[in-house]
Amino acid sequence: MRIMRKSPLQRLRTSLLSQYVLIIVTALVFIPVLIPASFAASWAVNQMLIMSGQENYQLPYGSAYELEQMWHQQAKALDGASSKEINAKLTALKREFPDASLFWVDGDGLTQLQLPEQPVLPEKWSTGNTIAFMKAGINADPYTIVALIGGHEEIGQGFMVFELPRSYLTPQGRPSDTRFYGLFTALIFGVFILLSYLFFRDIRQRLLRLEAAMTRVGDNGLPAPTAEGRPDEIGRLEQAFNHMVEQLEEGRRREREEEDLRKNLIANLSHDLRTPLTVLGSHLYSIEKEPLSAQGRQSLSLMQTKLGDLDHLIDHLLSYNLLTSGRYALSLERQDVHRIVRESAAAWYPVWEKAQMDIDIDLPEEPLKWAVDTQGFRRVLDNLFQNIVRHAGSGKYVGIHAISWKGRTALVITDHGPGLHADSNAKGAGLGLAIIDLLLQEMELQLDTESSAGGTRFIIYPITNKFKAHDYDEPHIT
Repeated sequence: MRIMRKSPLQRLRTSLLSQYVLIIVTALVFIPVLIPASFAASWAVNQMLIMSGQENYQLPYGSAYELEQMWHQQAKALDGASSKEINAKLTALKREFPDASLFWVDGDGLTQLQLPEQPVLPEKWSTGNTIAFMKAGINADPYTIVALIGGHEEIGQGFMVFELPRSYLTPQGRPSDTRFYGLFTALIFGVFILLSYLFFRDIRQRLLRLEAAMTRVGDNGLPAPTAEGRPDEIGRLEQAFNHMVEQLEEGRRREREEEDLRKNLIANLSHDLRTPLTVLGSHLYSIEKEPLSAQGRQSLSLMQTKLGDLDHLIDHLLSYNLLTSGRYALSLERQDVHRIVRESAAAWYPVWEKAQMDIDIDLPEEPLKWAVDTQGFRRVLDNLFQNIVRHAGSGKYVGIHAISWKGRTALVITDHGPGLHADSNAKGAGLGLAIIDLLLQEMELQLDTESSAGGTRFIIYPITNKFKAHDYDEPHIT
């Protein structure tokens, strides 16, 4: 799949960053417009409610202008009235204005009737007190009206005072005209938050879908392709992921083809080499019967040894090919491994004696039962014993013991050779060990190797406790 390259302008248009920046810029541009619009909408709604009669606003005592006119008229009407008449008039006005505070001061500056009583008022008023009181009442709360009794410009009969909290001079029950402003502002920011939430939720869902595609493995052991979305950063990531999956599938297909080709090549070569090797072996056998010099017999022996090595190598190749392709038939049965080891060791005993090896076999008499294939396990032992003879013969030692290893009874085969990492002219050792590993894996056994310049230990033990302890009939080995 070819990934199309986009121009910088196209990438900017399909970029997640540019999309979110566009949301923010739109919000910033519309804020100077939306705030006045919110005020206008709030005022319009208030006016509609007023005109529809759904809201009843009223001033309980009238406006400030009306109160001032009323108070001065009442003061003028008391021209020439006695103190008793003034008191009666103020008492009547108190009943009419129960939330107001009323009092009057006579011509001598003495405080008279107070409705209600106000301890802060002076009993005798001086010119300074009067001026200070009138100055303090300007634009103050309570709203204060001072009127001269009789309506004269001189303070002959005194003055009377009307005080009313300013809250009664605003429409009662009428909220501010901006009461809907907060609602519209919250609505605007709510829309911005909603758009941001939807924007990031979509990103999160797409990323989770991509993550699921990456972690979900199909029948072929590879992730499945995911559906490609919009051509933004995540879309390009989805496109790249699908391209990677295609490359993996193509690589897996080529790997299978190469593996099949390799297996067929090994099988064909192995079979094709068998015929000339057999012919060479028969001719070497015939030459061996002829009279030869000492040097000739030495060369003949060397050729026979190398021919045997080549035959073993071909046998290893065939076995490895069968094991890796799953065509090596094994029949697992619970058997006494100690018995199989003793039988194999007995077959190799003459070879070890001929190589002048010190043979140390110490296996318990109790049976050690594992689920193994008899021929396959014998093949493992033969490869290990052959490896000792060919590559560790200089150590002149072979040991076979049963030990406790990682909580399980294990079989250990030891040599005193130069170790697996030492240089050797013999070929096929690595392939032989690979065949051993594959055979043991099929029998659910594990091979641990400990190698040094002083020798090598091959330790064989069960991978898992497939059977219960009493089914093994194993001894306790320390």
